[in-house]
Amino acid sequence: MAWHEIIGHENVIERFRRSVRSGRLASTYLFVGPEGIGKRTFALKLGQALLCERSTAELDPCGSCLSCQQAIAQTHPDLLCVSKPEDRNSIPVELFIGDREHRRREGLCHDISLTPFYGRRKIAIIDDADFLNAEGANCLLKTLEEPPPSSLLILIGTSEHRQLPTILSRSQVTRFRSLTREQLISVLNNQALGGDVPLAQIVAAADGSVQRAMRLDDRGLYEFRQQLLNQLSSADPAAGGYAKSVVEFVDGVSKEASVRRECLRLISDFALQLYRQSLLNAANPDGADHNQTDVQQPALRLIAHINLNEQAVAELLADCIDRTEAFQKQIAANLSTANMVPAWLNDLGAIARREKSMA
Repeated sequence: MAWHEIIGHENVIERFRRSVRSGRLASTYLFVGPEGIGKRTFALKLGQALLCERSTAELDPCGSCLSCQQAIAQTHPDLLCVSKPEDRNSIPVELFIGDREHRRREGLCHDISLTPFYGRRKIAIIDDADFLNAEGANCLLKTLEEPPPSSLLILIGTSEHRQLPTILSRSQVTRFRSLTREQLISVLNNQALGGDVPLAQIVAAADGSVQRAMRLDDRGLYEFRQQLLNQLSSADPAAGGYAKSVVEFVDGVSKEASVRRECLRLISDFALQLYRQSLLNAANPDGADHNQTDVQQPALRLIAHINLNEQAVAELLADCIDRTEAFQKQIAANLSTANMVPAWLNDLGAIARREKSMA
């Protein structure tokens, strides 16, 4: 994949080109932005460009040299990649410092300190940085404070506020935006969508995320999302035993706990999408569609139910966002779905009815 095939992040590409031309490439970057918009793809392409044997200051990898071929296959000895295993709630410290028998003699922190195999640089990519716990962040502390010569560390997360202060204070933040409707359609036209949901509906629901669009190419999930938005736009999301319906839907997705957790995360993301759109609408009630998603009408209904002044609406919606992000932490901790979901929906209803505050 060449740079021109990475859609929607041209400004970030140019920023890195300027950094390389001026010799001001930082040692640690934190890539933040919504899931499924190409942050990891960008990081891998940047790694390939920096390792390419024929790359210039324009960061254009040739794609044919040995380094490029190995980077593309993710087998390059100087390109280190770490991510959260599907069956874990956080990134294990062993991936950073080795297991107990090989402490500090294996893992990313050890490997990035070694002399580059090909003599150029070492590049480490840590995906799922949202799932770095305090122990994992502490393992990285020395590497962040005293980065090895010619090393580059890239952490990938969804937002700055989900990162630990240890990481955030030592990283240069690079923000990635959601893809526009046109950009998302351009990407999806090259994907093999096999479901029966029309492309226009998928794009409207995906909020600029390729990953989310691919998941919503499923009639059952797409229709469940519409029901969820309708429930959340009321003052009582748990009405009619809806919590039980959510639990049954999640349990029916898969027998694997990791797949069910991912489904719950997706459901919580749908809720966050609604609350954030509602905040936009509350701040600009006379404005046009802010992000061309299909949450516009549920967002307007939610604001109508709340029926408060602008500041009070914003505070209430912020409470809903805080409660949903707390729900996401419970999901990551693998708490009981049967307990988490009813508590989450009941709390959201209490907040909407002004019976409860997260303050």
